[in-house]
Amino acid sequence: MDVLTRLAALLIAILLAIDAFAGGRSETLRIERHSRSFHWHHGDDYRLHFNGGRVESCKVGRPAFDLLSDGDLVSVDSSRVFKSCDSLRRGDEVLTQSPLRKWLLVLPMAFLLAAALGWIQFEGRIGGVRRERDWWFGW
Repeated sequence: MDVLTRLAALLIAILLAIDAFAGGRSETLRIERHSRSFHWHHGDDYRLHFNGGRVESCKVGRPAFDLLSDGDLVSVDSSRVFKSCDSLRRGDEVLTQSPLRKWLLVLPMAFLLAAALGWIQFEGRIGGVRRERDWWFGW
């Protein structure tokens, strides 16, 4: 595998690790507005938009969308690198929480780290000739 590709895979794996395992960031934000996106093939997307914070908006479920009003103050926990919403609270009440998001980052992180360290080889032989740019596990 090309050295630049392995270096890029290592860099992305490090960013995913920092995002998954570094402590989150919490800030109190005021809800500026609500937005709803309609999708015919799966449910609607509900999003709360904030002003004056590090996080611009959070995707929430319908109950949190209906419960909160414009101008409400909420506490938003977000990740450090990609600024994704981990939880949304009003006072002591947890409105939304995504506990599996950090653990789901482990799969692509492990794959990229294995590729960067050379544990996964992206090369193969066809007719005795070595092909270095065959990206799918030598198939």
